[in-house]
Amino acid sequence: MSTTYPCEICGSDSATSDYCDMCGAAIAGPDAASASPPVASPDPAGPPSGAAGVAGAAGVAGAAGAAGDTCYVCGAPRATDDVFCEVCGLDFVSGQMPAPADPTPTPAGGTPMAPSAAQVTGTMVAATRAPSAWMAVVGADRAFFDGNVTAGVVAFPDAGAPRELQLAGDEVTIGRRSESKGYFPDIDLSSPVDDPAVSRRHAVLQRQADGSWAVLDVGSTNGTWINDEDDPLAHGVLRALHDGDRLLLGAFSCITLRNTQPSPSP
Repeated sequence: MSTTYPCEICGSDSATSDYCDMCGAAIAGPDAASASPPVASPDPAGPPSGAAGVAGAAGVAGAAGAAGDTCYVCGAPRATDDVFCEVCGLDFVSGQMPAPADPTPTPAGGTPMAPSAAQVTGTMVAATRAPSAWMAVVGADRAFFDGNVTAGVVAFPDAGAPRELQLAGDEVTIGRRSESKGYFPDIDLSSPVDDPAVSRRHAVLQRQADGSWAVLDVGSTNGTWINDEDDPLAHGVLRALHDGDRLLLGAFSCITLRNTQPSPSP
């Protein structure tokens, strides 16, 4: 029998007592272990435990108020203001399951888009075009970490070489893997260093017709920032990316987009 702690944001039972190990939201502050009574659970196969998550640098983005219902398709916890299911992608408003995304890019400030099948399964869509010239450099950003409410809760990771991942296919999912839910994102921010403030299904990169990439926050709890912008991305709105753009998410994670294709000579 394991001890779990109820999360008032996403409704899941967290294995950690201070921050939810599913959505990264604070359960009841750093002293939650004494403030909130644990809930005994007979299921030993819950979400993997880990360090606590935190709110984003400019405040929590997209966090729900009170605990909500559950998804009537897959049974996953649902917060009261969720538009899509965090696990299966069901549209709670229309009752429709997600369809493959329209390859036509949507400009910043455009119409919100439903998550595609690749976002739900966590698997990369098979490459239908030539290999991308873009790569993602995954590391940690100290300035972003210092702006989060992380003191005494999440430790900044030890210095290490950033990971370089070649972008392939039409979509690349970003999040943290969940073996119990069978979700394995392409850019896994639970390994080799776990960032517990990243949602399991946090964001997705979508390849555009011209070979560039765009990002979509699919409803993360703690938000996604680009470069030094004050506000996080709006949920469900596709945003074009450029060479050198940095995605800041979780407690300290930074994903820098690099275009390795040399610019044509003038």
